[in-house]
Amino acid sequence: MVVYHNGFFYFRRKPNMILTPIFYLVFSQLAIGGFTLLLLVPKGLVGRGFYRLMGSIYLLSIIFARCAHLPISGKTVSWRNFFLAWNDQDVLFTLVLFLIFLSYTVSLWLKSEIPNRVLLFVGTVTGIIWIVHSSHSFFPHSSLPADRFLLPLQFLVSAVLLGAVNSGMWFGHWYLVTPDLPVIHLKKFNQVFLIALLLSTSLFVLNYALGAKSSVGLPGSFFLQVVLGMRVFIGFCGSFLMYIIIWYCLRNKAVEHDAVGATRAATGFLYVAMITVFIGEFCGRFLFLETKYFM
Repeated sequence: MVVYHNGFFYFRRKPNMILTPIFYLVFSQLAIGGFTLLLLVPKGLVGRGFYRLMGSIYLLSIIFARCAHLPISGKTVSWRNFFLAWNDQDVLFTLVLFLIFLSYTVSLWLKSEIPNRVLLFVGTVTGIIWIVHSSHSFFPHSSLPADRFLLPLQFLVSAVLLGAVNSGMWFGHWYLVTPDLPVIHLKKFNQVFLIALLLSTSLFVLNYALGAKSSVGLPGSFFLQVVLGMRVFIGFCGSFLMYIIIWYCLRNKAVEHDAVGATRAATGFLYVAMITVFIGEFCGRFLFLETKYFM
């Protein structure tokens, strides 16, 4: 079960009882990473409909994260507890980001461009601070020798990875609305996807090396080995395969031949990449909460 005490999370090894912290981590990191990567889309390139959709998606992700945090801290999920159950600083960050994302989405129905751009930058900075701060709550559960550095870095990389495939996939759909959008912007999302995936894989290998050095070894149970296999072969290998296919779809020769077809194909594979990344991240969080090493 999950035990919450003095601002930290403690876990007893019951797999069916750690889903809420997994959802809390994945959805909070998705919201922050995806919201931040909206900065890759130049101002005025697409209509407000895109930003309204993305603001609504990441607002909903923050709501999911907050609802997952409530049972972790021993509270029932209700509207009253959503706003009034104050246990730690994570609640403050969650509610502040909820208000920022809500204000950002509402501001997109206003004529002025200034409020939503300011809120985008403010939400980005606040979100990055929150991710680093939230990692502190999991320090007692981590056995990484350099957890004070590696855990915040892992959380930040995961946020970028989740955000790149999600925001990139939705941006790809906008080529159906505006077929003459420059393909270079969809390529940027794919490049960020690759960089985040390489960093995430490198951190996993580093964690494995540190675990082997300290005699932690591979997870012992068959179930954990299956989860580890899904993390490696779906989360990493499957995502790398999707990147290669997306890159192939967006190569210059394909774009020159049929730009609309190239962007449609790339968007479809970004959707598959989103699935492989989500599976990998959920498995990674589960492994971390169970083994204290692998992520």
